Amino acid sequence: MKLSYLFLIATFLVSITLVIYIKTNYDILESDIISVEITVNNDVNQKALPLVYLIKGSDEKTDFKSPFWFHKKKDSTYLAELDPKSRVRKIRLYFDSPSKNLHIHEVKIISEKESKLINLNEVNTAENVSFKKNGTKYIIDKHGKYAFIELPKSYIYNSDFKNIHQLILPILVVLSLIILVVISLKSVPFKPFSVKSITLSILVFTVFLPAPIYNIALILMTALNLRNISWSAIKSNKINLIITGFFTVYLFNNLFVSQESFHQMSTIERFLPFVILGVVLPSITARKSLALFPLSAFVIGFGFLVTSIFDVFIHQNFVFLSFDLFTKYLHPVYFSYLLFFSICYIDLNYKGKQKYILELILFLFLIFSGSKMVFLFSSLVIIINLIKNKKTAFLILPLITVIILFSPLKTRFSEIIKKEDLSVLKENYINNPNDARINGLTLRIMLWREALATMSGIDYIIGKGVTDQTNSTLFKRLDNLGMKNHLNFNPHNQYIDTFWRTGIIGLLFLILIPVYCLKEGIKREDKLLIQFSIFTIVVMCSESIFGRVNGVYFFTTVILLLLNSKKVNENSHFRN
Repeated sequence: MKLSYLFLIATFLVSITLVIYIKTNYDILESDIISVEITVNNDVNQKALPLVYLIKGSDEKTDFKSPFWFHKKKDSTYLAELDPKSRVRKIRLYFDSPSKNLHIHEVKIISEKESKLINLNEVNTAENVSFKKNGTKYIIDKHGKYAFIELPKSYIYNSDFKNIHQLILPILVVLSLIILVVISLKSVPFKPFSVKSITLSILVFTVFLPAPIYNIALILMTALNLRNISWSAIKSNKINLIITGFFTVYLFNNLFVSQESFHQMSTIERFLPFVILGVVLPSITARKSLALFPLSAFVIGFGFLVTSIFDVFIHQNFVFLSFDLFTKYLHPVYFSYLLFFSICYIDLNYKGKQKYILELILFLFLIFSGSKMVFLFSSLVIIINLIKNKKTAFLILPLITVIILFSPLKTRFSEIIKKEDLSVLKENYINNPNDARINGLTLRIMLWREALATMSGIDYIIGKGVTDQTNSTLFKRLDNLGMKNHLNFNPHNQYIDTFWRTGIIGLLFLILIPVYCLKEGIKREDKLLIQFSIFTIVVMCSESIFGRVNGVYFFTTVILLLLNSKKVNENSHFRN
């Protein structure tokens, strides 16, 4: 395809991405917001009214030092006047007092030139509070401390676009990178076309897309391949049975150990892909489908990059290129898993400058995602590459430059090397929930310690249960410790999380999964399987990788595709 056509197509796709992003995430106003108006029920106690907190100007975080209070305007309408010098980007309503009798009828934002009624149906960020519509009103029921709702969209203003020309150069750079990737990628291995190959390809490509998409892909693949399911294919590889056994332990625990039993099945719903994939994939596995993971990484990564560049332009703050501000709807650590696997896949299946171009761009996405452990693992792949081939300096030098210049990544690493931060582990109560000593390392140690401290007796054999009741035991200990900003956290260690919930039985099944994969990888001399097995063993030490359905889908799909297929001549159909 000619470069001019590629450029036009890339420009069109980037433009569509930006338009959709701006429309779904921002409200564009003529002038700055000066107040927030709220209409509630007549009999409300004014103390139950929320406080207003803002994200302002170029900031990326809520300013908790400057709250704004509502004062009665008339009847049941209250007004919170904001600092006129503050450029409001995001609004949160915090509920400090009990508010079971608080009913919100409407919320308005007011600027000098207009007022805008907020569509409260679109509120999707709420912590420690239920926010339900009942007729024309919204009922607020506060469940815990630090309860809040966040208004649906961020705010930008006409004046933000006065220097729109600043966007031209970075967008041109992104377009150039997209064209480089398209030219460098090998042809995507869809052929031969069949129900098996198409449904499997859709599943692999959509694993990290928003939930409705990959759930539909799983249902579609399962429904259209029911007749292809083979018991002989399932039992031919032990990993299929091990993964199904792991799910069974959680199911048994949910039904017979957890107090809620059939009434609380959210964990089993999240784990259901284990058994579905373990039954369906062995009969339709095609190793060549793994090539779609890097393709997915590039599509998602460029989407994040172009939208983050827009955020940087609006806020004039490069931190919007980092971590969860970069990955938007997807947890950055889980996106990093996809990037690591893609780097390993490309390292083993590509040669020459195409390989280095693709790895360079994936590594840039990884730097912006900010996962420390995945960054180190991926760096190891690149360093090994450098030892084997000095031409890899083409890749190393630009990355070193970006790492030196990109301060958010340096900040994330500097957090974990301060020995004085370990002093927080000795405290019986942490007075400041925002204590700077609570970093990635100390937080994890405290989560591991507090989770294990809830166990006793039979818990070590069958666990404390897999439902929300178990979560509440950790919640209480964290609350008593003063870690108010981390009450909803899981143990951030898959080994501890599984042992805590299902005891030694579940832990043995969990350990068996990556260990068996590693054993088979060494036996088959399958470098990709070996790399992924070691990676899985290590990342489970710092994250509960199955705490989100993305992790369940991704790790299970990769493992099953690798172990239920052969690597011999797997890419023989690719053009050089």
